This record gives sequence, structure tokens and C-alpha cells, in this order.
Amino acid sequence: MSNYLICIILLITSTLFAQPERYTKGAENGYTWLSMENPGVIYSDAKYNYLSGMLERYRTVDERFPEVEHLGCKSDVNKLLEDGKSDELSLEDIVDAIDKFYSKSENLVIPIVFAYCYCIKKIAGISSEKLKEYREEILEFCGE
Repeated sequence: MSNYLICIILLITSTLFAQPERYTKGAENGYTWLSMENPGVIYSDAKYNYLSGMLERYRTVDERFPEVEHLGCKSDVNKLLEDGKSDELSLEDIVDAIDKFYSKSENLVIPIVFAYCYCIKKIAGISSEKLKEYREEILEFCGE
């Protein structure tokens, strides 16, 4: 009986102290993104709804996080608008780009908002070297 009690206590304490892998610095990351896939459904709106909601929240509330503002992509979005490329982009294109980004397991700890910004920077024509530096900055932030 006491062995069962010890096992139950260990299970409860390990659950309480476990860091959910779905979050990095309190933000949903690639593990969350992948969990939105439903293999039983041919077409799922979960990723589109999540991304649309995230973008709407940032647009309407204009959320700012001073500690990571340098990791944002507002200037890249503006560049796409100025270049007239925004009409060529669809939510589907961005979801596909984020899917590709998270296909590399080392990117799964990166919050979705930064994966979005990485993809926007890539679409805006940022050099491979700058993209690599940006990704390293994000990983450094995630590891702090």
C-alpha cells in the first residue's frame, strides 16, 4: 500500500513541477503549433484561426514587449506593403511557411510569433545570413 502511495505522490509532484513544453517564456511555441494538426481531418482551420487571432490581437491592441521589440517584424511587414507584395500573400502561404519552419525539430522551442516573424523576414527578402542571425537571437532569448 505504501508503495502505491509513494508512486502517486511522485506522479503528482512531477506533474506539478513539469515545465509544459508547449510554452517558451510564457508564449506558445512549435509544440503547440504541431498539436493543432489533426490527422483525421483533411482540412483543419486551427492553425489559420490561431494565426489570424494572433495577428488581429497585435494589430488592434498593438501589443508591445520592449524586451523583445528588436525581434519583431513590423518593419518587414511595412516593407512588404510598400513593395506591393502583401497582395500576393495569403494566410495559407504564411501557415505553410510556419509549418516548414517547425519541420526542423530544433525550432520547436521558438514561440509562434517569432516563427511568424522569421517567415515574414524571409518573404521580405532578408539574406540567408541575416535570417540565421535572427534565428540565433531568438534561440538566445528563448534560452535565457
